[in-house]
Amino acid sequence: MIEPILYDQARERIESDGLTADVQTKIALLLSGTKTGNAAYHSWVQWMARLDAAQQSAFTQYSRELEAISLLLRTTSWSINPALPLRGNQIISPLAMAWGQILLPPPGPALNPDAAFRGLALGHAQLARIRFAPVIPDAVDPLDPFVVALRRIEQENARMLQLQIRLLKSMPTETPLEERESRIAAYQDMVDGVFSQFLSWLAAN
Repeated sequence: MIEPILYDQARERIESDGLTADVQTKIALLLSGTKTGNAAYHSWVQWMARLDAAQQSAFTQYSRELEAISLLLRTTSWSINPALPLRGNQIISPLAMAWGQILLPPPGPALNPDAAFRGLALGHAQLARIRFAPVIPDAVDPLDPFVVALRRIEQENARMLQLQIRLLKSMPTETPLEERESRIAAYQDMVDGVFSQFLSWLAAN
């Protein structure tokens, strides 16, 4: 679980200093990094000629994640501090490695039901556990492009989360229910650890 005090500390830092370029860059690095993994996982469906309902849902996820990444690139006031990308990559490295293992060929999630399930479980964990609404102070300018982008992404995340849940429930798999639930919980713990570390970084000077 993510300790509530971590949200409080990050929010207080933003209340004190504002949405500086450093703060925006940190947030954009985490979001774009996680969304790149989920987009890569769903990208294989774009090469298929005839999509069934589940594959169309996967393509919707892919398109929405690309849109979110593009939105962050356009609205973030990027910091010139070279230490931020280095530290950001260190923090999200557990998720990057997990996505790499899921996407690793052969055969990858397109032909490997176990990899396909793990990809849905990790994407679900990211959408469910990484939330910035508790971090952004009420006093920020609601028309600030970065704030508008974050809130739009949060809304889309909620929609994608519901779709992800349906895909997890409907996916054919021979993996026992207890093992599936264990994997989902393990990914949630991983995401909680990454996001907790990120919130501490966001609250730091």
